[in-house]
Amino acid sequence: MEWFEEFGFDENPFSTDPAFSARSSAGLEKPLADLEYYINSGSIVFVEGAEGSGKSVLLQKLSGKLGGRVVFIDAVLGDVDVTAIVKSRASLLGRLLGNSPRNLVLLVDNAAALSPRSLELLKYHYDNNHFGAVVLAGTVLKSSGLSPSVIDRIGNRVVKVPALAEEDALLMVRNRLGNSGLFSEEVVRKIYKLSGKNARRFLQLCERACKEAAAAKSSSVGEEHLASLSRPVGDV
Repeated sequence: MEWFEEFGFDENPFSTDPAFSARSSAGLEKPLADLEYYINSGSIVFVEGAEGSGKSVLLQKLSGKLGGRVVFIDAVLGDVDVTAIVKSRASLLGRLLGNSPRNLVLLVDNAAALSPRSLELLKYHYDNNHFGAVVLAGTVLKSSGLSPSVIDRIGNRVVKVPALAEEDALLMVRNRLGNSGLFSEEVVRKIYKLSGKNARRFLQLCERACKEAAAAKSSSVGEEHLASLSRPVGDV
């Protein structure tokens, strides 16, 4: 039996999967609104944030709001054939006539992994209005590895993902656990202080605390289950 089943959950409530996290995130309202503004103005924009800060979650939330207009790419999974992706989104009639779709919204996670050729094709399809807007996500724009011409097009259109705030951490736990009573507010605050204000690490620490409580056959997570949390996440 998995630890979360022992506490009455069907799935891990502290999963860091971006699609899962998008349903229970907190503190991303402003960057999400900023991105929608830039998309509506037809811009190329960069989402900037530290590893684990919530960039992928933000892109998932944006994708959910925009629906069928979105083309989502995780560049770290391999080189991207941008032209093939555009063609695949054309209607049957458009394909027969050789017409490409227009005003798609391209979201690229881990944009630093894009090859120079993919970047050039991205610009081509943006200039030809196949992409009405482009969102690229990475850690720091100036060291992103993007070509100077792409960085020039981004200009000052940079949306920064903020560090996790303590009250947002509390809200995130409430969103994920409901009224289960698994954590007290005081315990959540203590875990938050260990997280370095990093959303992914906060969720990982919550999960580790739950595993400690489950191993101890406790019905809730107490301060006694936090002793090991200062160790790196990969340690056992």
